[in-house]
Amino acid sequence: MGQKYAFFMVLPLVAVSVIVGGHFWGGLGLLGLTLGRILALRNWKVALMTVVVVGSFSGYLLGREQQINRRQLPIDANQSVNLALRFQPDAVVLRGAAYYMVAQNVQTGEWVSVRGYAKSAVELHALQRLQQPQIWQVAGQQQGILPATNVNQFDAAAYWRHRGIVKSLKITTVTQKTPAVSHWYQWFNDWWHARRAQLIQYCDQLPGALRIYALGLFPGSRAVETANELQGMQQLGLLHLFAISGLHVALLLTALEWVCVHLKIPREHWEWFMLLSLPGYFILAGSNSGVLRACLMRGSQLASKKLGSQVDTLTAWSWALFVGLLINPGLVFELGSQLSYGLSLGLIFLTQETHWWRQIGLTLLGLPSLLNGVYQWHGLTLLANWLIVPLFPVVILPITIVGTLSLLWLPGLSYACAFLLGQLDHGLRLVGSWPGNILFGKPWWGFCWLWWGSAWWLFSKPVAQRRRWLLGLLASYGLAFGVIHLPLHGEVTYFDVGQGDSILIREPFNRRVTLIDTGGHLSFAQPKWVPKTVPTYAATQTNINYLKSRGISHIDDLYLSHHDADHIGDLPAILQAFRVERILVPAGMETEAGWQHLLRGVRQSPPVVPITVGLQPRLQVRHPFTAAPAENGQSTVLQGSFGGLNFLFMGDLDQAGERAMLSADAHLRTDVLKLGHHGSKTATAPDFVAQIQPRLAIISAGRQSRYGHPHEETLTTLRQAQIPAISTQTSGMIRYVYAGDHGYWQTKLKGVVKQ
Repeated sequence: MGQKYAFFMVLPLVAVSVIVGGHFWGGLGLLGLTLGRILALRNWKVALMTVVVVGSFSGYLLGREQQINRRQLPIDANQSVNLALRFQPDAVVLRGAAYYMVAQNVQTGEWVSVRGYAKSAVELHALQRLQQPQIWQVAGQQQGILPATNVNQFDAAAYWRHRGIVKSLKITTVTQKTPAVSHWYQWFNDWWHARRAQLIQYCDQLPGALRIYALGLFPGSRAVETANELQGMQQLGLLHLFAISGLHVALLLTALEWVCVHLKIPREHWEWFMLLSLPGYFILAGSNSGVLRACLMRGSQLASKKLGSQVDTLTAWSWALFVGLLINPGLVFELGSQLSYGLSLGLIFLTQETHWWRQIGLTLLGLPSLLNGVYQWHGLTLLANWLIVPLFPVVILPITIVGTLSLLWLPGLSYACAFLLGQLDHGLRLVGSWPGNILFGKPWWGFCWLWWGSAWWLFSKPVAQRRRWLLGLLASYGLAFGVIHLPLHGEVTYFDVGQGDSILIREPFNRRVTLIDTGGHLSFAQPKWVPKTVPTYAATQTNINYLKSRGISHIDDLYLSHHDADHIGDLPAILQAFRVERILVPAGMETEAGWQHLLRGVRQSPPVVPITVGLQPRLQVRHPFTAAPAENGQSTVLQGSFGGLNFLFMGDLDQAGERAMLSADAHLRTDVLKLGHHGSKTATAPDFVAQIQPRLAIISAGRQSRYGHPHEETLTTLRQAQIPAISTQTSGMIRYVYAGDHGYWQTKLKGVVKQ
């Protein structure tokens, strides 16, 4: 009975996890469907067992949430603490002089997310060579983990909360470093983490693309998710071949089985060896949900065999999901876990299908998760999977194994393997650059549930009837695409980009898309001993991610208010992600060399158009009046009306510029004022505010701003004029959503704030 119905009993647990995770109606619908299916079995023993399991699991989740809530800190809390931290050597991730890790508070046993900076080349080198668990005595600032502050941004707070972590620590001083003593209950875990650290350091020495393939397949490094060497695999949706999905675990174990058989090692011996090695291999391979699933599935089958019974693959999958939910109830919301469990379940049910129908089925099962997570899909993904997946175990995996093992005793062979893998990715990158990438946008969750259910329904039908159902399924994708790309409403959105500016104006039906500034961060000179890193842009998590989620692939007008990095620093990322028709800058900036380097190495060079008052593109230009160096006082000021409100976007214009604007137009008025220079006292003069009579002020500034923005003088000006203000510091992304002459305001952290 347990084996036969384990699958039906674990599905309600998924529904409970969805409900507890905040998707009440979706989870409730899934719970109703799964419980209804169990009742349809007319096996009351199974039904009773399911009720007991669901009740117990629900109690476990609620107790877990209460325990986490007791440890929660407000995101604006900033506690000075002195802690003893214990961490594993392979937990340290380096980026330049910065390091990131998860460590355990020795006094409380609580896990925290940690970041810090190496103070010297010696300290950095020591971090690079760690091979033992460590205990550090540290001083630093501890606070709650900031949730996503922009719509559809990666939610770090939710990610860590799923893992029981709700605090972050910024280390300011390390007062003592000592190797940790491994007690008997820690020895196994510590030993395998030390081996993983050694494996990572070894793989880091491998040449070219071989390094990334080895890091992804053996220690399960997340470097594969952002590696330039794997752009082709990323574009064609093939990263699931790595440790992200756990597919390689079965391949490696199968390869090991093949070796043992050919060495004539008794099956009894190597099966025991595999079973006892799986917990260690789980740690060695990175401990992600895909590896956990694969290890649990193989382990449960081997263990049952040793106990004299036989667990079928579906039951093994069900037990793997059950354990996975106990460890991380939030795995149902994570793209990697959805693909790992979803595609492996598809392989179980589609075993009898032809290779082509199996690939179609896996694509239909994975596509809703991909569109919900990355918003796009390449039309050649199906063909790429059809060609590459069979090659993976017989070509790619053996080349990676041989290249990795040969580095020390035959380095020439290692370089040859790196060359072959590099050529493979070059070919995949070339194919990925062909037309066919579809920026779909993020579908409504109801569509995703419909598509998952329809995919399973499709394959319950005879082959002769599938084409009709497949056409209906494709039509629903077309409907969702139209809803995303032809919205009935428009929006004016102020992104939370920290200490910077970036504003989106999107008209109904996407008739015109305008972006004012890109955001960015100031760069500071680094000591020579700090390794150079590939530039990263916050825009990929903020405005770029949001625009893609809305199905936006082009920008008609990109205004750059002036040349400061916090306004234009992320320009390369914007130009790489979208087709831009033209860039508009304050007159004089177009000839400055200081910002031209941002245009180098990108895939397009849009025309750069200088603007002044008197030139009237889609938005009315209120400043500058003449060409000059693009300092704060030369900032572009724009004005436009949307949804029955008039908006004024001030850039970083100072009070002198405000006076010049009033001199040019004594009747200047607006409804919504985006304060100049992030609320600095150098802008927003009282007489300017009194003249233009705004009804609402928007402040775009960074949390704990090093400049103290917004200044108290500016806030006093607003209070005296009785003008309400909304700040990205406290509210995150700020949106005005409109249709016709009516609209409403929303903020990411506080919902609807004003009708």
